[in-house]
Amino acid sequence: MTSAAISAPTQPSTVLARVRAARRAADAAEVEVLVGAAEWADSHPTPPNSAGALGDLLVPDLDWDAPAEFAAALGMSTGAGTRLIHHALELRHRLPRLWARLLAGEVQVWRARRIAERTLHHPDDVATGVDASLSAIAHRIGMLTVDRLIDEALIRLDPEEHELAQLEALDARYARLHEASINHTGIAEMTLRAEWKDLKDFDDTLSEIAAALIPALAAQDVTESLDVRRAMAVGVLADPRTALDLLTQVRETARPARPRREMTLVVHLTDAALLGNDPVGRCQAAQGGTRPVLEAQVREWCARTDTFVRVQPVIDLNDHVHVDQYEVPDRLKTRLELFHHHCMFPWCTRPARSSDCDHVIPHGAGGATCDCNLAPLCRRHHRLKTLTRWTYTCIEPGAFLWTTPQGYRLLRDHTGTTDVTQRHPGRGTRRHRHRPRAPEPTGCHDVA
Repeated sequence: MTSAAISAPTQPSTVLARVRAARRAADAAEVEVLVGAAEWADSHPTPPNSAGALGDLLVPDLDWDAPAEFAAALGMSTGAGTRLIHHALELRHRLPRLWARLLAGEVQVWRARRIAERTLHHPDDVATGVDASLSAIAHRIGMLTVDRLIDEALIRLDPEEHELAQLEALDARYARLHEASINHTGIAEMTLRAEWKDLKDFDDTLSEIAAALIPALAAQDVTESLDVRRAMAVGVLADPRTALDLLTQVRETARPARPRREMTLVVHLTDAALLGNDPVGRCQAAQGGTRPVLEAQVREWCARTDTFVRVQPVIDLNDHVHVDQYEVPDRLKTRLELFHHHCMFPWCTRPARSSDCDHVIPHGAGGATCDCNLAPLCRRHHRLKTLTRWTYTCIEPGAFLWTTPQGYRLLRDHTGTTDVTQRHPGRGTRRHRHRPRAPEPTGCHDVA
């Protein structure tokens, strides 16, 4: 083959334009399949006094044998086809706002189905509340956020049911040794199911003992991984006196004695919250991110006599903090973590707690070190912004407009990411309502 016969490489902008068009076509096709699933159910209603395929009294059912042919036509199992039809009916009949956005091509099918899966079999008021709270932002949030918001909505709309579920779950706790798992190596397995706080405290203690074992192992010229040392720590805990002596020695040399179990609460209050009761609390993991739990559960954890509760100073996120230095102090970093929650790169879900504090307008170019000009970026995306042609600007506190190297524009705020690219990047055929205002020379929006 001669060099003249080798085609020239495709331009990057052409590749992106083509795959974006293909993605839109694929999304539209998925909507057609979902609509077809609902129409198939309409054409195969459940006969009188007969059992349906779904067993769900909250949506119109279909004849028990109807899903099989529909699933076969799509090349999927009967069970998967039945689930697809169930999701379609759930969306059309109980999540009408989300269904309308789906038909308009504004929400991808996989996102809508994830939400529908979580509302199946819940009362209508729960589905209505989830539809109202998530339909407007379903297209821009990641699935971890979707799951968290649905959990929060379900707790808030039906706290009594969740309290009963919590009591049932407490009765299902266990610590089980799988004796059949032992073999000639002498290694076996054990499973624990308990309250999150107890397991978290146990996990912390395992890590503490694992660290305390290092000197003794080193004296024997033995090096073990953290996982192995944590497994060895279980054996140490099996002898309470040995474990107590080891932990006492470590803690006395590390810090003043105080209760081992600690809890740090971050409470978010608004003027509306002060007027009524809110059943939702949030449990924050050490590496970042939160999950909703019953407020009564948090109160119970705090009331335990074996727990040291640390009260943090009140942080008003409506305030403005500015420092005359490049380094970001801890108090300002904490404010960013509470305000943004995640890395503010498009679609990223890494927690703000483990991210860098980036100056939107570089400090060397006059950028301020303040709430307005800082954003949490995980290390990977911080490098992208610093070393490549990715750029962003702060439109307003909490909202950032990113521009990719090929000119696509992505709006990232606390609800997620929205593609606000003009149909033809760079040609300016139409404008989106989110316009970046000209930033101040320092990036500071405070006018006080």
